[in-house]
Amino acid sequence: MGLISLIKNVAGTVFGTVGDEVRDQYLEFFTCDSLGDNILVKKGANRMQKGRNVGSSEIISQGSVIAVPEGTALLLVDGGQIVDFTMVAGYYRWDSSTSPSVFAPGGFGENIKKTVVDAWTRMKQGGELSKQQRVYFVNLLEIRNQNFGTPAPVSYEDPAYMTVYIRLNGTFSYRIQDPVTFFRNISGNIADVYTNDDFMGTPSKPLQPRLEFLDHITEALNKCSIDTPDSPAIKFSQLPAHQGQFRNYMAEVLDQDWLQTRGVVVQAVAIGSVTPDDETRQRIQSIQTEQIYGRDQAALNAYKGRAVADGIRAAGSNEAGAGSAGAGIGMLGVAAMTMANNGVMGAPMGGAPLGGAPVAGAAMGGAAMGAAGAAAAPAGWTCSCGQAGNQGNFCMNCGAGKPAPAAPAAAGWTCSCGQTGNQGNFCQGCGAKKPAPVACPKCGWQPAPGQTSKFCPECGTQLQ
Repeated sequence: MGLISLIKNVAGTVFGTVGDEVRDQYLEFFTCDSLGDNILVKKGANRMQKGRNVGSSEIISQGSVIAVPEGTALLLVDGGQIVDFTMVAGYYRWDSSTSPSVFAPGGFGENIKKTVVDAWTRMKQGGELSKQQRVYFVNLLEIRNQNFGTPAPVSYEDPAYMTVYIRLNGTFSYRIQDPVTFFRNISGNIADVYTNDDFMGTPSKPLQPRLEFLDHITEALNKCSIDTPDSPAIKFSQLPAHQGQFRNYMAEVLDQDWLQTRGVVVQAVAIGSVTPDDETRQRIQSIQTEQIYGRDQAALNAYKGRAVADGIRAAGSNEAGAGSAGAGIGMLGVAAMTMANNGVMGAPMGGAPLGGAPVAGAAMGGAAMGAAGAAAAPAGWTCSCGQAGNQGNFCMNCGAGKPAPAAPAAAGWTCSCGQTGNQGNFCQGCGAKKPAPVACPKCGWQPAPGQTSKFCPECGTQLQ
């Protein structure tokens, strides 16, 4: 059942001029219109009939002509089995007296020619052909705009931020490369058409091939994160700029299985957007902030100044009343002086910071502080973090509370056992009698009432 090529590579180009002449010479003429990007397989329709077709549309008359458009494969089916096919556009004549011709580009035809010939041989053993003959056209064009999206965040080993979790969406396209395998394993002997939705499903109701694509996205992403001499690791935010590389990785993990089992390969992958989840976004922002402050001391000083200003505003909004408001004003002056000395703000009375250009807010010294801004900052108290000049109950730098003042030493005399604050004539710790005052035999110094000492504080002479 050979397909004998009549005029190669003319379908769709000189169809109007050559087509009429060819059609007039044969009994029947089969072809199909463009299959578009949704129809994958379509049963061929008999476009004309000049002679008798033995009463059945399922039998193709000897000598009928089949036109194969560009981007389309033709499958010749007899008794439900493929007995010949072609992937080359042109006009072909049906001749059941010849063996299969298998027109295909490159070495593809050789890979399956033996299978087709074996099927033809088995059918001819009965002496005649079966009584059902059909023509099928298979779409070889790129089937585009297949939307995809990860339903949940997937992990990605980012070279800068380690393990991140991202959502990925975009589109991909595929192409039927082996029409024989696709017909045998997927579409079968259909009565009309087999569509993309029949094969892939839809994004809302995906079928197995679309789900397999989503399942292999994580595997392809892991390949993108591997650092090799020929291909450095890709940051997750730069994935959309490496569409070709991501497509190649998707082809590596999918094409071999898809081609062998379905005759299909991934043609292209386009990433629409990459979005980190909330936790990953917060961690990345924290890392970036630390990196900025580590490289830029001015940025770090600005951050500290902003933190101090926020603290002052919070103190000013305190509901404790006018007294606290007055304390807040005092703290404002001290904070301004401190920031000016550190080069964070401008000079106290306005102008440029120490050793640098003017900074926004430098005029704050003169306007807010007045004459008090020019005076020395009160001593205040020093926090354990090192911040000096604190006036309120909380540290201006770290917010720690003001430490309680040390209790004054109790009055009284100190016993030789170490007990302090004794008021009577006997020690509260050991019961020893209060010692009598002893004058220094050398210089005449006498201790105060209740005071004892082993050595004279004036000349150092031992008293006891």
